[in-house]
Amino acid sequence: MERAPKTQEVMGWKVAASLFLIATGAGSYLVGFLSGLIDPAGSMMLSKLAVILGAPFVLVGGCLLLCDMGQKSKFYHMISRPGSSWMSRGAFFVILFLVFNLIHLFTGIWPTTTLLTHPAVYLMIGIIASILAVLTLVYTGFLLGAVKAIPFWSSSFLPWLFLLSGLSTGAMATSLAFSIYKFSGGDGPVQHLTYLTRFNFFVIILEAIVLGSYLGVMRSRAAGSVKTLTRGKLARAFWGGVVFAALIVPFVIEALKAFIPPGPALLLALALPGGIIGLIGGYMLRHVVVYGGTRIPLNVQGQRVAPPPEKYETKVIDSDYQSFQKA
Repeated sequence: MERAPKTQEVMGWKVAASLFLIATGAGSYLVGFLSGLIDPAGSMMLSKLAVILGAPFVLVGGCLLLCDMGQKSKFYHMISRPGSSWMSRGAFFVILFLVFNLIHLFTGIWPTTTLLTHPAVYLMIGIIASILAVLTLVYTGFLLGAVKAIPFWSSSFLPWLFLLSGLSTGAMATSLAFSIYKFSGGDGPVQHLTYLTRFNFFVIILEAIVLGSYLGVMRSRAAGSVKTLTRGKLARAFWGGVVFAALIVPFVIEALKAFIPPGPALLLALALPGGIIGLIGGYMLRHVVVYGGTRIPLNVQGQRVAPPPEKYETKVIDSDYQSFQKA
């Protein structure tokens, strides 16, 4: 009788949480900069809140990933091989994004707004930070794909999925922060929340299409992982956390907010549960992708071989994680 595939257990919630936080921070910045670029006056407060959210999310996510590696001294090794390592490239993307995000924050929002008096410089910094934010969003998909022994992670759909999910969680984090700000007595027009809602509505549709395509392709390449997600030990997390919390609930709430415009108070009230549930769903997407990785044994040529004995598997998976740290 063939032994059921065993999901990897070395990379856990810290990796999933770091991927979620980094993506949400980068997505928030993109939402903020683009909102401010399209309507500088009307969306000023929403844009500021989104830009402010970017750096803290990414910083905490990066620290979690470093903590999960075990030795903080490995930081130099992590950034020393950008030509061959997605971990190194990602570290540079994240660090440079943080630098430009903080320049935008500290010279354009608080404690000074000097940057706003130089439109060309402001635009240049925003464009560079936005490009770095996109690279930060997609690199995690390539990073996981570096672990060749886990076919569930080796897919061209994964960077697109993380990009769209990051934009969605960034939009929902911004909506949530703006709603809390307004309920606390802050000023700023609510109508721009409707524009952000419409943007996120279409992003969620694209995210659902990419997720479905990803799982459809993986049914043949990584059947064990797909089975674990849809019918196995991760089924509740997948159907409840991803399908329901990350897609269905935000889709319905965003549709109500965007196409059946409620009053300002109800619009803000809907943003609260929609944002919270959607952010939980964004984490759960990374959770099931990370925990759903099912290892296949490979030889030195990278070819699939017969499964090893059960007692040998833990050592091999641990070796894979070392390659992930070097990747």
